[in-house]
Amino acid sequence: MVVAYHNFPVTAHGGFIGVDIFFVISGFLITSIIAEDIEEGRFSFAGFYARRARRIFPALAIVLLACLSVGSISLDPSEYKALALQVTAGAGFLSNMLLWSQSGYFDEFWQFKPLLHLWSLAIEEQFYILWPLALYLCTRWKRPLWALAVGFAGASFTLNLYLSQVDRVADFYFVLSRIWELLIGAALALLGAQSVKSHSVVSNAAAAVGLALIVGGLMTIHGDQAFPGWRALLPTVGATLLIAAGPHTLINTYVFSNRAMVWLGKISYPIYLWHWPLIAFARIREGGNVGPPLRWALIVAAIGLSYLTYRFLEKPIRFGPGRARAATAAFAILALGIVGLVDFWRGGLLFPNAVMVTVVNEGDLGGSEFADYFKANSKPCPWSMTPSSAKDALACGQSKTGEQPRVVILGDSHAHHLFPGLAEALAGKDVAYATALALPLLDHPMFAPIFKAIAGEPKVQAVILSASWMAKVGELPKGVSLRVEMDRIAEFLRAAGKDVYIVTDVPGFPFQPGRCKFAGRLGMPALCIEPEAALEWQLATYAPDLQAVAAAHAGVHFIDVSHAFCADAVCSMALNGKLLYRDGAHLNLNGSRLIGQEIVAEAPELTH
Repeated sequence: MVVAYHNFPVTAHGGFIGVDIFFVISGFLITSIIAEDIEEGRFSFAGFYARRARRIFPALAIVLLACLSVGSISLDPSEYKALALQVTAGAGFLSNMLLWSQSGYFDEFWQFKPLLHLWSLAIEEQFYILWPLALYLCTRWKRPLWALAVGFAGASFTLNLYLSQVDRVADFYFVLSRIWELLIGAALALLGAQSVKSHSVVSNAAAAVGLALIVGGLMTIHGDQAFPGWRALLPTVGATLLIAAGPHTLINTYVFSNRAMVWLGKISYPIYLWHWPLIAFARIREGGNVGPPLRWALIVAAIGLSYLTYRFLEKPIRFGPGRARAATAAFAILALGIVGLVDFWRGGLLFPNAVMVTVVNEGDLGGSEFADYFKANSKPCPWSMTPSSAKDALACGQSKTGEQPRVVILGDSHAHHLFPGLAEALAGKDVAYATALALPLLDHPMFAPIFKAIAGEPKVQAVILSASWMAKVGELPKGVSLRVEMDRIAEFLRAAGKDVYIVTDVPGFPFQPGRCKFAGRLGMPALCIEPEAALEWQLATYAPDLQAVAAAHAGVHFIDVSHAFCADAVCSMALNGKLLYRDGAHLNLNGSRLIGQEIVAEAPELTH
């Protein structure tokens, strides 16, 4: 399910719930083993973790090593540095925390992170650290183990419901809001999975309902919904019912116990490890465009690599003779974690000559120069604002201090990156910006007081509105129209005597600007351009509405800056040897200055 989702996200849109099913199975299996060992008096922490090391580490180590090896000859320096940090986090089972910390609005495209998928393995391993100790202590204190599992599961699920409403990223990656899924399986193991097996009708019904819940989740859950939240009950309860029903039901006998499924199950762990790096590196190699034939080839390659990993690495280490197997596997993981950390800090240990590339276009990739510009040239905001939440926090500032601004930029981060260029192009005026992760709508809680302040400030002459229009239009509530909302804004600002300039978004590219800055990776040339037809498709989703608003109001102007990046039927991330972007959709200082000049050229009255 997960492999299908990652390769065909539109068709298999709910396939990511396979991870939630895996959590239930893992919690059930591990708790069954621990409880049996405790009951028979043979449990030891050393023995438990040695078995986990033999099971988890060998396949993980070869995948981490492969990623570093391929990355050293196929990634640009910034990409390789990011990969090295992912390797360290993967080796330390902290990938969920790393991804959580990187999940801000300006994070690089997740599709290009070769080890993104290790977040789930990290949560599982963090559970393995906490749960055996909890079970052991509960036994020593003569407390019922099932009550411990049920109680912790209830607390974790409650936290999950809360975070799904206030912080979806935390809900997804935080171990304490996800372990209820493992604890459902744990509770089943402790309460007794055989409870319904004596009644064939009941057990078959349980299996049928369980499968129906999983299929229902697969068909109805989408990635843009709050998840896990309550929706994760579909796959988790479904998996629990299937396990509780026992192996002798019709579904479990003829579907999940046939030879093909059992064989696939044996190599499912290395399949999970291999499939995503193959997709990510293919996307990097192809500039983000991976067609169906290549996706099918990647699936076949993942299965082939997984069989070889299981047959010649995982199986011999897991089941072969010798006491040093666990220690060797652990040492390999530790060594790879150290290599990743040193490569992240210093740029090379295992691969000191990694990423031999040529700089083709000069410019800031990481946004550090852009951030430094704001620190040095952005003064305190002219209006007192208290952000309603961290998610919607308002960025607010101005180019001069001690006076009210003449020009105000409103919008999201795609308005934010206009500020440096406009502040320099309008050096004689105070330019302010107020931006949040949302469209600048009159009724939005972050923007409503800003609009009110602008209307009441006579020194404000012009308001510039810009945003990632195409993406934000898709986020509007049902029944809310971009044209109607922008029309309301135009009427409000014009009634206050303000000139209004509605600015298009810049072209969005399906690859990172490292592809444009560097050349030479595996002989690949720099990739800076995409057909102008792609830009026209982006514009078609929102520009007619914005043009209609401008045409309907005197003093409201529509400015198309997007074509400043295009010539001869292509649009480019670079111009005259200068990189213009810091990621696939946001400008660096070079790009901001280009757009600032473009806006002033289209609206010279702003300088008066």
